[in-house]
Amino acid sequence: MGGKSLWIGDTKVEAKAVGFDKDGTLFDAVAFWVYIDTLRKQQFLNLAGEEHEEQWEKLMGIRGAGEVDHNGVLAVATTLEEIILTAGAFYQLKGWPWTECKAKAESVFRLADENTMLDQAFQAKEGASEVIRSLLDEGIRTGILTSDKWTRAEQCMDLLGVKERLDFLITPEQVEKGKPSPDMVFKACEQLGISPHELVVVGDSVVDMKMAKTAGSIAVGIVTYDGSREVLSEDADFLIDSLLEIRTSS
Repeated sequence: MGGKSLWIGDTKVEAKAVGFDKDGTLFDAVAFWVYIDTLRKQQFLNLAGEEHEEQWEKLMGIRGAGEVDHNGVLAVATTLEEIILTAGAFYQLKGWPWTECKAKAESVFRLADENTMLDQAFQAKEGASEVIRSLLDEGIRTGILTSDKWTRAEQCMDLLGVKERLDFLITPEQVEKGKPSPDMVFKACEQLGISPHELVVVGDSVVDMKMAKTAGSIAVGIVTYDGSREVLSEDADFLIDSLLEIRTSS
């Protein structure tokens, strides 16, 4: 099967598939980060002590009320990486045995997830569902490449109403290394039977762009905050300000 035509901004490209990052690309990142961090922080403080709130915020990259470092741990790290860092914080602050630190860190994230109300945590960005549907309608294989875990990623796709139609959903559980390693791209391409250069990767972070470029895919960066255009431009082939700039016709 040959490549399909799609438009990225004013440029026509040929591709067989499009892989979207989830948080920050299809859903508002800051709203989710603030929501989930509030739940995790409380679980952490329940164990470490309320006096360690500042240490938690420094660890996760919280700079103030609702202000998140877009290149920090909360924004970029995988859940597994966050758990290991949290275990390290427990070890540093409390001096518990390492195995106990890891178990307590895992409980922080598990309990936060159990208390998450998805419809409150995830706010779809303009055009998210529509763009995915339009690509699928035109025969362009479409899916998700996310650092989030499989279960929540599936639930988020349910919120968009596209879960049953997606061609692939790749999370860190399925690969040896997460972003910015190209493993997730390679996994998706293996499932689809295509080459990496036939895949467009759409994301809002440096790790998305580096993953795409290392794999040899087309990197599309979506500008989401002041300064992100400059941050993404080093590795992005295209920069867009809205998902609606990805179209199947001119």
